[in-house]
Amino acid sequence: MFKLNPSRTYQYPVSVTIFDGEKEHTGTFTATFKVLPNSALKDPSAADKRLLDLVLVDVEGVEVPDEDGKPLVGDRLLSALKDDPSASTALIAAYQESITKKNRPRT
Repeated sequence: MFKLNPSRTYQYPVSVTIFDGEKEHTGTFTATFKVLPNSALKDPSAADKRLLDLVLVDVEGVEVPDEDGKPLVGDRLLSALKDDPSASTALIAAYQESITKKNRPRT
């Protein structure tokens, strides 16, 4: 019998490219996402929340400095990544890819 855990989380690699002036920086880090039931995504109380606010749990392998040059941690790190257009787009793409990739039939 197949048993489904409705409150699962998983790690998935995130590839991001950031343009800084004339330079392009590419890197990879790991995000931990939680699986959100479809009903939670359609819930009217979630209408004003961004997808990443609902599914992003943690990240590893990425550093964002604060105003003093010290690395951000915890919720401040997650907020900084969600606030950056390049990082947030990469996180959303990774989440969507992870959901579809994991559910593709194997050939």
